[in-house]
Amino acid sequence: NACIWHAFFVFLYEKGTKDMSEKNTVPTTEMHSAFVGEVCAIVEEGRQKACSAVNSAMIETYWRVGQRIVEEEQRGKERAEYGEQLINHLSARLTHEYGAGFSARYLRAFRKFYILMPDIEIWKSRFPNLTWTHIFRSLRVGDDTAIRWYLQMASQEMWSVRTLERNISTQYFERHFKQPQLP
Repeated sequence: NACIWHAFFVFLYEKGTKDMSEKNTVPTTEMHSAFVGEVCAIVEEGRQKACSAVNSAMIETYWRVGQRIVEEEQRGKERAEYGEQLINHLSARLTHEYGAGFSARYLRAFRKFYILMPDIEIWKSRFPNLTWTHIFRSLRVGDDTAIRWYLQMASQEMWSVRTLERNISTQYFERHFKQPQLP
């Protein structure tokens, strides 16, 4: 726990102040606890901001990798001719260079993310609170409209990844928004 130090510090403070006289101006345990609690809140806020900044940089990096894959695959053509070879080769090189996290499966997800959302600035403004895990889980859905809807709802409703996965697995979008096929 982030505030284990708080409990330890209070213990040391209480132990050290038992022998002190009443005239001492050392703050009381309650005042000290409030102070330490405030400092813990500041540290937690800083950690949360750092995680958010890292997540944002990671998403933008993955989007840019997806962009480069699409550009390289297509080389100005409407459709790619050698995408799978390119992705497998890139995966091997990136995995060798940077370790796990660059499998062919992930690279295909980066590519799909870019194709789904070709403007990163729109992404940043519409879905600033989503993590890569939200995106990755959504990309498994077969329908691009459904993917966008799941991402929009996850962002608006502040769905956890677990809630998003549950809604995808129960086909929430399909059950509520798809028109039934008439015979």
